[in-house]
Amino acid sequence: MANTANSTQKRYVGVKETLIYGIANSGQVIGYNLVRQQLTLFLVTVFGIPWQAVTIMISVMGVWDTLNDPMMGTIVDKTRTRYGKLRPYLLLVPIPLGIFTILFFGGAEFLKNVDSPTTKIVYMCITYFLWEFFYTIGDIPFWGLSAAISPNPDDRSRVITSARLISGAIGGLVAPIISIFIDLQNKGTIGIDMRQLFLIFGIVGGTLGMGLFSLAGIFTRERVVQTSKEPKISDCFKALFKNKPLILIVISNILGTVESIADTFTQYFYLFTLGSASYSIIAGVPGVITGFVAYTFIPALEKRWSSKQIIVRAVIVKAIVSSAVFIIGAKWYRNPAVIIPLMMIWGVVNAAVSSIKMVIPTKMIGDTVDYVEWKTGERNEGTSFSLLTFISKLTGSLTTAVSVAIMPLIGLEEVGQDMILAEGGEINTRFMLWAIVTIIPAVLNLFSLIPFKFYDLEGKKLEKIQSDLIVRHEKETQSISQEG
Repeated sequence: MANTANSTQKRYVGVKETLIYGIANSGQVIGYNLVRQQLTLFLVTVFGIPWQAVTIMISVMGVWDTLNDPMMGTIVDKTRTRYGKLRPYLLLVPIPLGIFTILFFGGAEFLKNVDSPTTKIVYMCITYFLWEFFYTIGDIPFWGLSAAISPNPDDRSRVITSARLISGAIGGLVAPIISIFIDLQNKGTIGIDMRQLFLIFGIVGGTLGMGLFSLAGIFTRERVVQTSKEPKISDCFKALFKNKPLILIVISNILGTVESIADTFTQYFYLFTLGSASYSIIAGVPGVITGFVAYTFIPALEKRWSSKQIIVRAVIVKAIVSSAVFIIGAKWYRNPAVIIPLMMIWGVVNAAVSSIKMVIPTKMIGDTVDYVEWKTGERNEGTSFSLLTFISKLTGSLTTAVSVAIMPLIGLEEVGQDMILAEGGEINTRFMLWAIVTIIPAVLNLFSLIPFKFYDLEGKKLEKIQSDLIVRHEKETQSISQEG
């Protein structure tokens, strides 16, 4: 059963602060989507960097960016200031992050008269490295704040849901808006070249995005009392490895990596199996709508089931629906009249489950922070939530690697910058694509539920931990007030 005690706890975070947290995340996502979605296009096509250099840079930076998350997490946990341990970073980071967003996308215009590829590569590496550096410094405290903003789990769920919903709605506009302006530029409608256009993107993304992101540091509060003792870095890592529930969440997420493979192959399915990539837009509309609506139902689910139960049920439902869609469409997988409605159904379920998995695991990490504090007396939001970004980056890399390895096995070949169907062979590539975007990832994702067999941070145990901490924090707050 769900934690019924939570509903009787005091609400600390109002509607205004909840919305501000979500709007701040949308600013962060604007900058993130701008850089990550346009990275290759900008560097190769606009900046004129050799694709080999771009590939090496992205690979090296990817490894570094994955490894530095836990290190940044420990630094955050060691921070002690009058403003808290998380908010200082959210107050300071938006400024340099906005600056390096502008400098990165302004590089093509700033160096337009420079012919040396080496100079361009050095500029690219420095600005991209510093952008990644400051993004990490801001991202970990931001999500750590979701656990420190309130001792009430219901408050935490609301702010996380707000962040995912608002950032998805606003941040999701980045790609289509950029596409529109690129098309206008290609037609000569707006009277500027691509270098100038991307400079404008950088200015808008850097100022608007980071301006919104700064709201988190200005208008939110850390309400969970931190210990006055500054922990050692070694203590942060020891606490991390002793956090069994957190480790189980990490393992589950890694095992669920295979689910993301479907996203990589979906475009190829519509192009090669159904004959038109535009079908993806038609089939995807119900899912997009459902994805946003699903966020509003999460509080109702939390009243009925525990976080663990919600995740387990969501994954199982998706596996059942995906299997049914695959079986029904197996005979007509090349017929758009049959497949498009089936993919609409699949998209609705997939979007709903994805929304759940964007919110619930994040909240569960907050529960593990409470668990460690209850057990050891130390809170480690920074170190714990650094694993959230670590998992995201690791699974993204794994998904890419697995997808690239699968492509030749199912009959896809890369020619230049295009992907084509291999000639001849006994492999039914079109049918394999149908299986990969429906049944295979969903069924294999069932393995991600194995760690939850051993996850027990729920029910009366979690209620006791949270109740004990509320009492402990009240006593600590009273003690601090008396000393002051």
